[in-house]
Amino acid sequence: MDRLIKGLLAFMLGAASLAPGRAFQIGLAGQSTAAAASPANSTTAEAPEQLKLPNGETAGRVPARAGEICAVCGKPVTQHDVAYQVEGQRVALHLRDCFAVFSAQPMRWLAKLKPRGAFLDAGATALSLSSNFLFLGLYVLTGLLFGALAAHRALSVGRNPLVWLAVGLVATLPGFLVLLALPKGEVNGLAGVPSGLAKIATTYAPAVCPACGTENHPSAVKCMGCGGNLSPKMTSEVARVGLRS
Repeated sequence: MDRLIKGLLAFMLGAASLAPGRAFQIGLAGQSTAAAASPANSTTAEAPEQLKLPNGETAGRVPARAGEICAVCGKPVTQHDVAYQVEGQRVALHLRDCFAVFSAQPMRWLAKLKPRGAFLDAGATALSLSSNFLFLGLYVLTGLLFGALAAHRALSVGRNPLVWLAVGLVATLPGFLVLLALPKGEVNGLAGVPSGLAKIATTYAPAVCPACGTENHPSAVKCMGCGGNLSPKMTSEVARVGLRS
């Protein structure tokens, strides 16, 4: 019985002496695990001073400003986050959450920050297309200008204005210069008006009938009031072109 009691006491004393050592070992293991995990977290949280972009450019890190909007999530950042200077534009990012997302596809997020427009698109193809539209617009405006000038000039030199309007629209300045070099033709009225018909340069006073006092056209030969004969002061345009004797 005594031997049994002594054995139990020895076992209990041995277990008690081993427990602190084991606890110490467990504590060391926990510290080593935490120490191993700490560098990984710090590496994840750190952002490089220079960020290499896929297009070959380099973005430099700058201090973040509190209140700036994150380029990824659209929420304000703090001064403990990170920002990069890209093509003269600040790009703010949340250091822990959004920096890794931005680093995976930087050009995608940068494209969202750039303005969209006919002449401001970042793509070279779109820029070339915009330049083509610009030159086309300038050509159309130039054609309209010289088409109007050519039509006006054609009217004043006795040429067909519609033909030269088309020439001015297509050939622009060279077509207008060709019209200037052509000799002047006979100036006629518009299409459908007999040759020789033109506006009377002098305005005559109405002819008053001596019998009834009615005012008549200065080229009238008969009074509109009484039908009496009148002495016309001028020859009418209708009689001048032979439409009526």
